[in-house]
Amino acid sequence: MSPEIEVAPGAAECAVPLDVTQPAEPATPEPAPVSRRWLLAGGAVALAAGGLALAQDVRPQINRADLPGRLPFERWCAPCHGSGPGDDGDAYLPGTARLRTRDAGARPGELELRDDLPAPVLAFFVRRGVGGMPGFRKTEVSDADIAAIADYLSATARASR
Repeated sequence: MSPEIEVAPGAAECAVPLDVTQPAEPATPEPAPVSRRWLLAGGAVALAAGGLALAQDVRPQINRADLPGRLPFERWCAPCHGSGPGDDGDAYLPGTARLRTRDAGARPGELELRDDLPAPVLAFFVRRGVGGMPGFRKTEVSDADIAAIADYLSATARASR
């Protein structure tokens, strides 16, 4: 004898009969078979991640000079041109990544490893901007700051060799 089920008016035509003779579904479903494509993709991701970790391990050591230009560099330049990884998970900060790509290994992307950026060259790029880098006014980064940053970069590059 089947139990009586109360059904809301008008819902009878939508009701699906329940076959109670069928066994219940297992609590944990069987895992779907993994396709070869997914295995290859997972392996490629693992290799890329391992390569990224290896690339980060071989970064050059930067011996930062204790000069007055270090503070303005850290304030105005390092957020984009510093040597650390990006907050978005990229291996390099945007300015450093762009310089590494553009120079293709001919020069370091890390500004702190460059000794070819005297104050006039820095001033040109700082005042005018280039690519995605904005220009900065003298009220933001003074000429004295640029000269101090140039001295800091040169000393840091020499100390890091």
